[in-house]
Amino acid sequence: MALLSKLFKPKWQHQNPDVRRQAIADLRSDDQLLTFIHAEPLAELRDIAVRLIRSHAELEKLLGHNQPDVRESARQHWLGQLLNGHTSLEQIHDNPTLIRIASLTDDQQQRLEAVGRISDQDERLQLAMHNPVAKVRLAAAEGISDNDKLQQLLHHAQGKDKAVYRLCKDRLNASKAEREAQQATLARINALLANAEQLNRLGYNPEFNGRYQVISKEWQSLEQQASGEQQAAMRQQLQQAQATLSQHADEEARQAAAAQQAQQAKQQQAALLQQLQTLLDDSGNTDNAASDERQHTIEQLEYDWRTAAQAHKASSDDNRRFENQLQQLLSIHTSLSHYQENQQALHDWLDQPLPGDMRGLSQLRNQAQQWQKHYHWPAAISAPAWLAAIATRQQQASDALEELAKQQKSRLKTIDEQLQKLEQALTDGHAKDASKLQHQLQQNLRQVDNKVAQEQQRKAKALAAQLSEMRDWQGFAITPKKEALIAAMEALIDANIDPAALADQIHTLQEEWKALGSAQPDHDLWQRFQAAGDKAFEPCRDYFAQLAEQRQQFVAARQALTAELISYEQQLDWDNADWKVVQKTLDAARDAFRQYSPVERAAHKETQKAFQAACDAIYAHLQAEYGRNLDAKGELVQQAESLIEQDDLSAAIDRVKTLQQQWQQIGVTPRNPDQKLWKQFRSACDAIFARLDSEKAQRKAVLNNAVESAEKIVADAETLITQELADSAAIADAQNALAEFKQQFAAIELPRSAHQRLVKKLQAVDNSLNDQRRQLQQAAEKARWNGLIDRLNAIAANDSDAFAAAAELPAGYPAALFEQALTGQLTSTADAQDVVINLEVLADVESPDSDKARRMELQVQKLAQGLGQGLSKDAERQQLVEQWLQAQRSEALHSRFIAALKASL
Repeated sequence: MALLSKLFKPKWQHQNPDVRRQAIADLRSDDQLLTFIHAEPLAELRDIAVRLIRSHAELEKLLGHNQPDVRESARQHWLGQLLNGHTSLEQIHDNPTLIRIASLTDDQQQRLEAVGRISDQDERLQLAMHNPVAKVRLAAAEGISDNDKLQQLLHHAQGKDKAVYRLCKDRLNASKAEREAQQATLARINALLANAEQLNRLGYNPEFNGRYQVISKEWQSLEQQASGEQQAAMRQQLQQAQATLSQHADEEARQAAAAQQAQQAKQQQAALLQQLQTLLDDSGNTDNAASDERQHTIEQLEYDWRTAAQAHKASSDDNRRFENQLQQLLSIHTSLSHYQENQQALHDWLDQPLPGDMRGLSQLRNQAQQWQKHYHWPAAISAPAWLAAIATRQQQASDALEELAKQQKSRLKTIDEQLQKLEQALTDGHAKDASKLQHQLQQNLRQVDNKVAQEQQRKAKALAAQLSEMRDWQGFAITPKKEALIAAMEALIDANIDPAALADQIHTLQEEWKALGSAQPDHDLWQRFQAAGDKAFEPCRDYFAQLAEQRQQFVAARQALTAELISYEQQLDWDNADWKVVQKTLDAARDAFRQYSPVERAAHKETQKAFQAACDAIYAHLQAEYGRNLDAKGELVQQAESLIEQDDLSAAIDRVKTLQQQWQQIGVTPRNPDQKLWKQFRSACDAIFARLDSEKAQRKAVLNNAVESAEKIVADAETLITQELADSAAIADAQNALAEFKQQFAAIELPRSAHQRLVKKLQAVDNSLNDQRRQLQQAAEKARWNGLIDRLNAIAANDSDAFAAAAELPAGYPAALFEQALTGQLTSTADAQDVVINLEVLADVESPDSDKARRMELQVQKLAQGLGQGLSKDAERQQLVEQWLQAQRSEALHSRFIAALKASL
């Protein structure tokens, strides 16, 4: 055998190195190359074999080889594969490849370049924390910009890597300093913007131009650091300030020109009187647009008259004539102006449902009277519809009150009973019960007419006074209360409180003092209280003086806002106006006007009048746009209603979706008419979609029935796996039944989700049946292998009875061969030791130390001869069993064979 082994030894095991060098090219697999590397004594040949290995996994294993030259060859070969002929890393973008190159290369520059090209900061963080090379860690850290990762690396490197620690610390400090600088710059920008806004909000004053120059100069140093939004905001504020300066210059020029107009004043007054008479003759027209125009014209007439009067004083008759006619038109103007200002509130009030209680109805009737007080419409001119609606609303409230009056008899009876209970509770001293009864009593009193229930209200008021007195005397006496008020007032002296809040607290204490009355002899207490109040009020005096100055500033701001609106109306291209912007501008102006409060009453009336005229001029344009847009929406409503009965529902749905898109594209409209049209449009759209919902519901019902049928089939199929299946025939029957269920299931049309869900259940049944079938097959296979082992044991013991009792053999194993082995009819042709060792190799079982040398020889022979490449593990196991039956077997070898056989299964 030793001679044969030498004759058939493979070339790569030849003693001649040149023969082994040539044999390396014939080694095809990485496994053969690895075997050669482990056995080859020459480093040069090991290097050649290493460079032929293609698997990265095997190369990684060789990096831990016990031979330094193998490790170096594996490193260089793997690095060459990764570089793929590239002298530069610019073509490599894969992070794992770059990381591996950095770990394999011994070129420091290449390692740093690889680390520098790693784009994943998480990978860089791992390299910076765990790579053994300090420069690699530093290079990896230099590419990390995320503050959280820098902070994590800082904590890791502290006390371990000074360079990385310093880099992280410097970058974090720089980031913090940059943020603080940005915040400081942002604060300066915001402060400068606030100053510019305040400058424009307060309007022109002697310091306006100087402050404007300071702001402009400072902005030049900050503009490049501001955001686009901030630059736009500041640009707008500076432009507005420039406009204010221009307006101020224009005003000065206008005043100079006024002196030259004095000669024309007399002729102008005559023309104004004639124009005023014409307006009075045409005052019967109450159209809103005409009223707005007349309002502006009247105010312009009055303004022109006052202006002319400054240059030429008119006669007393002309003044009286002008004032009388003006007052008549102003009555109409005031009514229409109030209506336009409160139009939404009035219509909301008119649209409110009538209250159900008498107090609410009384309040409604009083509100109608309050509305009517605002409208002094001349008797000679027909009243508009909304004014008549107020009277109608008042009459409705009166009628409802009359109806409730008929029902209040029973309520009065209830009130009388509650009064008796309240009186009894007061007599008994039960303040808590009395408070509860008083609350109920007040609720019922609101449900009856005050005139009818005067006696009950008087009694309720008297009982309420008793209850209040009971509460006072149950708590503490009046004098201690006043002393407490004095102490509270004295505590406000020199208190660090906002002046407005301080004034409110002083007023509250004074009101509480009044509420206590003066029945007790309290003159001295009053003197103390008054003196403390006067002293506490001292800080408020300066505050209210400043408030008066602020009111003057608000007046100036209102005047500037009005002038801006007049300029806006005159300069805007109304044919190409952005109407949403116009509406927002008007709303914003009104909001701004309201914010310029409070002002003196007289100034409020004057500025309100001028501001309303400017708003009305803009609103006239907006109202015309409203009309055009309402007409367009009305046309869409008609089209939508025509689609309700259309036979082609799909086309109707597509068309109504288009109409909805067109609706969204129509411009601004007033709220109430828009809501009315929207309800009509929405109703038509809902009717069309309701038809679609009906069809969907029908379709859903059909699908639900189909799902129920399919679920019934699946439930029947699931019963197949609820019972134990004893043999393969029962499993086959169950699988046939399942196939029928699947066929029935496939004939049903189902929604996708239900189909997927139920198919999974059927598949689960199928899988369960297959599992049971495999378990039966595995049990049968295990029994057959046990039969083979039992036969081998019987042959070894020469026990024919045990041999006969053994189970069937696995498929492919000839029973006759086992019977021949039992009767000793087989010729010994195999080496039992070699058979056992080969089976141990097949089963990956360790052989005894005494057989390890022989095991290596058998493995090398097998590799050289190419044995095993054409056989599966099962075929090789069968071959070894047949060889074992023909070998000279010992008891010790038999035990090892049986153990290896079991391990191979």
